[in-house]
Amino acid sequence: MTASPLQVRQWSDELAADPASLAFLPLARAYRDSGKRDAALRLCIRGLERHPNHVDAHHLLGLLYRDGGELVKAEDEWGIALALSPEHAAARREMGLSAFARGDWPTAVRHLEQAQAGDVTDQEVRAALEEAWRHSRGPAPPTAVAAPAPEAWDGGRVFDALASEVGALARERGIVGAVVLDAQGFVVAGEMQVEGRDRSAEVAAVLSGASSEAERAVRHLKMGAWKGILVETPQAVVRLAPTGDGGMVAVAGRRDVPMGWVLRVAGRARDSAERFIAAMGGR
Repeated sequence: MTASPLQVRQWSDELAADPASLAFLPLARAYRDSGKRDAALRLCIRGLERHPNHVDAHHLLGLLYRDGGELVKAEDEWGIALALSPEHAAARREMGLSAFARGDWPTAVRHLEQAQAGDVTDQEVRAALEEAWRHSRGPAPPTAVAAPAPEAWDGGRVFDALASEVGALARERGIVGAVVLDAQGFVVAGEMQVEGRDRSAEVAAVLSGASSEAERAVRHLKMGAWKGILVETPQAVVRLAPTGDGGMVAVAGRRDVPMGWVLRVAGRARDSAERFIAAMGGR
């Protein structure tokens, strides 16, 4: 529903009186609806500086970036929203449609399946999901070029792509390390720098039981599947998230880095791991 001029004025007055007010969000939405993208973008960014874990604000910022053709930034914001709240239906929908638009069929299927479960009446999601399924798991279209068979875990393009992506994430600003672990707790890719040394193998040994313990705990409490764990220490913030093959990703950031940034990098690491798993046929 379009905001009335009176509502816009009230939100503006509230924000002027208190820069930390959450009125920035409905005001930014109203500006976007009226075509004032730049004003909405500035409002959203300033609001997130004060409320970095506001899920709906990250979703809206993603929409604004998409409106401006900045698709990578848009997906980053939706990724943060899902890292903060995996059940956020609107961000899940946008991630699925964005992956569909660029032809990333496995990622599109993963997100769109969850989006459809949340709203079975969404025809756009239903149509995109059906086509993504055909591309990713059905027979290839007649004009498609068959993809080369995935190579072994110990070499080849599939593994090299994962190692490159996760290695780059491990060197992101403020990130101590990023690793992908398999279901047995062994390091598949990545590094974790502690005091100038790669301690990824030691980190893996410590974390190897975390996934099964988390799964056991939430099953005992009847809380559904676990989506992630956030661990804070005096020196770092560590995000753990499960992967579809029973493994997990672990990303650590310095304490002076915003938590949202660590969640964002962890979301990207998990997406890389899921692409790898899909390319390897789920092994």
